[in-house]
Amino acid sequence: MKRNIDWEDLRLFLAVARAGGLAGAAQATGVSAATLGRRVTALERDLNVRLVEREARGYRLTAAAHDLLRHLEDMEEVASAIATWKDGGRTRRRIRISAGDWTTRLLIGHIDKFWQPDADWTPEFLADLKSRDIARRQIDIGVRNARPKQAWLAGRKVGHVDYAVYQSRAVPRDTPLSWAGLVEDDANSPTGLWLKENHGGDAVITVNKGSLALSLVRSGHVKMLFPCFVGDGFSDLMRISDPIEKLKTERWLVMHQDERHGPELRQAISALARFLKQNPVLTSDR
Repeated sequence: MKRNIDWEDLRLFLAVARAGGLAGAAQATGVSAATLGRRVTALERDLNVRLVEREARGYRLTAAAHDLLRHLEDMEEVASAIATWKDGGRTRRRIRISAGDWTTRLLIGHIDKFWQPDADWTPEFLADLKSRDIARRQIDIGVRNARPKQAWLAGRKVGHVDYAVYQSRAVPRDTPLSWAGLVEDDANSPTGLWLKENHGGDAVITVNKGSLALSLVRSGHVKMLFPCFVGDGFSDLMRISDPIEKLKTERWLVMHQDERHGPELRQAISALARFLKQNPVLTSDR
């Protein structure tokens, strides 16, 4: 690999990736499709990695290309910030916040409780169960269910999460209801494992995300295990069990040890901590 990568090749590859092929990128950049094709090939050669699979209908990005895109989007933001700084404008730090699907919905539903448009930072929410690498700066803050163990990470406990079984209030409590079940990645989550162990044969409908079961429960088709901050947020749901002690988890904000004292990140951590310590519930969409 060459010591210095051609930054223009990176910029043009970003345009190709976003357009899904050469024709759209040519229209967006004003660079001919033939030239774009050569620049993508040159970038692959410089990086010694395949970035695209060339197909009849365009380019399909490889896994390596998706990894590269995350870095290029960061570069693009930095370039934009530098341009704003050059013009005398104000720049704001983007704070990447990773959490599970339910917690991300909770944060977005109450965003005005911890963030305002005039803040010195802007949030980017990443909803997944992956432990994104804080050490490599893939995220800034992770909302996790345990204290971090790595020496380079810092944590701040902001509460706990209870789980209970819920059903629709429109269905009498003693009505026999089947369960919703979880498949794929969510089947291996604590919720999924509990359901499999205790009600594995009782699921009539399965989903690959717990959030997809919410409408099924609210419409009275099934019952389901939810975090209490989810189920308690909907007036048309009722708890039909006590909180399940085995599933109770802590809630932590996790960040890089060396980064946490930066002013914008410190503001974001403090704002999120104040909000989550209030034990908020999900905002109902009714």
